[in-house]
Amino acid sequence: MEFLIDIAQYLFMLIGIVCILVSITQYSRRTSDISGAVMLFVKRIEMSVNEYKWYRIGISVLILGVAIRIIKLTLWG
Repeated sequence: MEFLIDIAQYLFMLIGIVCILVSITQYSRRTSDISGAVMLFVKRIEMSVNEYKWYRIGISVLILGVAIRIIKLTLWG
C-alpha cells in the first residue's frame, strides 16, 4: 500500500512540475521574454487562456502530490 502511495505522490508532483514548465515554455515562445517567465512566480503577467490552463492544472496537481505526501507521513510516519 505504501509503495503505491509513494508512486502516486511522485507521479503527481512530476506531472505538476511538467505542466508548469509547459506553461512557462508556451509563454516564453509567445512573448520571446525569458525573464517574464521567471516573474510568473513573483507578480502577475499576461498569460493566454491556454497558458493559464496549463499553469493552474500544474499547480493543482502539484498541491495534490504534496497533500498525498503529508497524509502518507501522518498515517505511516
